[in-house]
Amino acid sequence: MRVRTVSLVALAVAGIIAAIAIIVAPALSAATAPPAQPTPGAATQTLVASAASPSASPSATPVPRPTIVKKYIRYGDGRKQQTAAYCKRHYHQDTWVLKAPKAIVLHHTAGADWKSAWNLFDANTAYNNEKPGTSAQFIIGKDGTIYQLMRLDHRARHAIGMNWKSIGIEFVQEPRAGKDGHWMDQQILNRTKQVRAGLKLVRYLKARFKIAKTDIVGHAMANDSRFFKDYTGAKNAAGDWYKAETVKFRRRL
Repeated sequence: MRVRTVSLVALAVAGIIAAIAIIVAPALSAATAPPAQPTPGAATQTLVASAASPSASPSATPVPRPTIVKKYIRYGDGRKQQTAAYCKRHYHQDTWVLKAPKAIVLHHTAGADWKSAWNLFDANTAYNNEKPGTSAQFIIGKDGTIYQLMRLDHRARHAIGMNWKSIGIEFVQEPRAGKDGHWMDQQILNRTKQVRAGLKLVRYLKARFKIAKTDIVGHAMANDSRFFKDYTGAKNAAGDWYKAETVKFRRRL
């Protein structure tokens, strides 16, 4: 009986060991097996899916181009040659091409409507005994109409020391006896349609050419611009768009 009992116990123990081996073997096999190789392109697919997911950072919203009426002044070969000669004297650059403008200069006219300023610019009358005559890329009427007078790769003569790197914008505003440039600037700032159009245009140009807000200057500030240069020693003596009013304009951008 004793021998039989021992045999039965031995058989039972052997069965338990066999069962444990069956359970443990797969776990040991998984633990010692080399890591599974990823499916080719899986990581790339994951990155693409992540980038396309709604949580990805959205791109910057483009600034819309405002409605612009093109009323080009004459800018033929003669005026181009005059502009290149002017730029050679003042900037040591023999060219009429405006490449990558990095500043905007604000001006106001000295007439009651946009047409009088357009006529002056188109006439190409010598100014300070030099040609080309004065001009600007844009005029903004009191009713908010934006007129483009020149292509944006053509240099205008609107501010001493700045024409080589800037775009000029004229706001229609007539002078009044006994009133200074600050008063004229304020009239524009208080004229809702006109100033809104100006803000839209400047926002668009600022975004298109990556112009810093501090490089949006008034004509009266031009001499202090980081882009000002004139090898003849000439300086602006302008009384339009002083710093105080220009800063107010910038704040609305």
